[in-house]
Amino acid sequence: MRKMLSVILSAAILCFAFVGCDSEIQGTVSTNSMLETSAESTTTDTSALSGKLTLNGSTSMAKVCQALGEAFEAKYPGVTVEKAGTGSGDAAKAVRAGTAFIGDLSRNMKPEENPGDFEIVPIAIDGIAVAVNTDNKVSDLSSDQIAKIFTGEITNWKDVGGDDRKITVLGREAASGTRDGFESIFKCEKKCKYAAELSSTGEVVNKVGSDKGAIGYVSLDSLNNSIKAVDIDHVKANEENIVNGTYKAQRPFIEIYKKNTDSDLVKAWFAFVKSEEGKAVIKKAGLVTVQ
Repeated sequence: MRKMLSVILSAAILCFAFVGCDSEIQGTVSTNSMLETSAESTTTDTSALSGKLTLNGSTSMAKVCQALGEAFEAKYPGVTVEKAGTGSGDAAKAVRAGTAFIGDLSRNMKPEENPGDFEIVPIAIDGIAVAVNTDNKVSDLSSDQIAKIFTGEITNWKDVGGDDRKITVLGREAASGTRDGFESIFKCEKKCKYAAELSSTGEVVNKVGSDKGAIGYVSLDSLNNSIKAVDIDHVKANEENIVNGTYKAQRPFIEIYKKNTDSDLVKAWFAFVKSEEGKAVIKKAGLVTVQ
């Protein structure tokens, strides 16, 4: 009888211990604790988050945002990420109007966009490729030559070592962050003479890829086998030269959201973007990550 009581007592103690452990585990899993997770630790209860996360802004950021969105949705199956691309100029407007939780800008915010109203999160550094058709034998241009081509002072490729062919200068619409970055870097704001102003990175890629005389500017990660980036001042457009600062045509990719937001989706998104997992996605998309 004494032996039986001892067995029963031991079983009761074990049962209590397991219940206590389970209670402790359950107590650590909550929406609040999950969203306060630091960028270094993103181990969370993936079933605790749901809803639609909307992003709007830079079309140059479409590729990286899509990649991040897919990885985020895989991590949180209850979440849908929707990215719209109407240009960096619409990012602040969309967030302020509530049509997007997060705004994407491929440039720094301008004073007239009231940056004090937003939290600003740099997520990557992007190189701007000065792109020509792969059949164009020109592979290197100086900063001065690039500025003169885009302002109409140089109009034929033979004047910069290419074939005797008219140069078709392509640019982006006025609200584009890529245009803003390019024109600022080469000091040709309001001086460029474009044959066409296109509304997306994809359009520039397609036009340059189909016209042997064309030149345009696109995000470095948008290059494909139909277009190539020319060296600028004898410096190649690659990650190493972007990091060490020798490649001058580069700009920030930033995301913004309303200050004092209480959105669990937004908090979780930026915890993910800053995590090693998120940085790996950004790097795979062809961008340079930031701390």
